Amino acid sequence: MPGDRPILVVEDEPDVAATILTMLERDGWTTIHADSLDQGLARLQEFDPAIVIVDLGLPDGSGMTIVREAAARALTGVIVVSGRSDEVDRVVGLEVGADDYIAKPFSAREMNARVRALQRRMGRDRPPGAGPGPTLRAPRKPLTVQGTTLDPARLRVVGADGTSINLTSGEAELLAQLIEAGDEPLSRESVAEKVLGHRLQPQQRGVDQLASSLRQKIERVSGNAIRIVAARGKGYRLIL
Repeated sequence: MPGDRPILVVEDEPDVAATILTMLERDGWTTIHADSLDQGLARLQEFDPAIVIVDLGLPDGSGMTIVREAAARALTGVIVVSGRSDEVDRVVGLEVGADDYIAKPFSAREMNARVRALQRRMGRDRPPGAGPGPTLRAPRKPLTVQGTTLDPARLRVVGADGTSINLTSGEAELLAQLIEAGDEPLSRESVAEKVLGHRLQPQQRGVDQLASSLRQKIERVSGNAIRIVAARGKGYRLIL
């Protein structure tokens, strides 16, 4: 049933964990907390959460291990939380399967907005009483170009040689939007609102990081036959 699966919060800082857990519970979610890598992995297996919110800097190892494990589950969303300001960490987090990245310090309001945005993109496991959410706005049928199949509805891209690579829900939604846009550039502002669920701020690079991770996956699988290009001042366009 929708809402039955909890949100797993893997965070070793007590104050930060308490803030996140309180916010989620007020919004109707059932929550599970873990304060270490080992405990997080164990609770991921035990509770099969709808969303995992994970800090990268855990006392017994990198939270990237949990990101990879959670991202391998088709029905689990992943939000990375980190005090690290290095952009490399953000890009790597998205590349290994995270759906979103939030840098510390953050407000409860921002976290709430990110969780709701991810929830809308996934279109499943909404909090009790929240009602049905929108599903991924993807084409009904996969699009095959030069032997490569773009299949945002199934969160994957399949190459001519059968090689398949999974997409995060954010990457799949961005791909769907690019396909629907056709030859028209898709603006960064549109991606921020329709895919990430928030207004674009000048200092935010989430849109560019998402486009970069999707571009690398598509170009790798298609052998550069299909590309995502940036149109200066206009946004992104899919070149088929």
